[in-house]
Amino acid sequence: MTFFKSSLNLALLSLLTCTGLAAPALATADSDNSIRNAQFEGTVDRFGQSRQINGDVTATNDLEDFRKFLLTGKATLHISGKSNIAPNGGRTDLLLVRDFNNNGVLDSGELIAKSSGSFQHSFTRKDLLAGNYIVILRNRELNSNKVQYQVTVDPQ
Repeated sequence: MTFFKSSLNLALLSLLTCTGLAAPALATADSDNSIRNAQFEGTVDRFGQSRQINGDVTATNDLEDFRKFLLTGKATLHISGKSNIAPNGGRTDLLLVRDFNNNGVLDSGELIAKSSGSFQHSFTRKDLLAGNYIVILRNRELNSNKVQYQVTVDPQ
């Protein structure tokens, strides 16, 4: 009976993987898949130019990207993201988190904004304090295509 049950589970997993339904569970981490290892994108000054963050995520080997920037002074930020800049664009989640202690631990931070399951994202947050902020982009597609994204951080 145990053999039959494990064979059935393996067959179901194979079927779901082939159809792309189990792909997110099989995603593997890369170097920027945590707050602690967020890739530093530079500084943002309230009087400066906008900063663009580009990358891609997939459901099979890079489910999410974490990108950090340093806000040098109190500012209003407009964050916009496009995940349909490529022909294979897809739905994503876009999150903005403040890392209070600059220690890379999520529970020491604060979720500032979240936009879920969209092809395009846009939100504005006023009077953000100086410090490290992390943009998190997550793939919401259930296939293995790369979803290219472009996030713009615009100080206003």
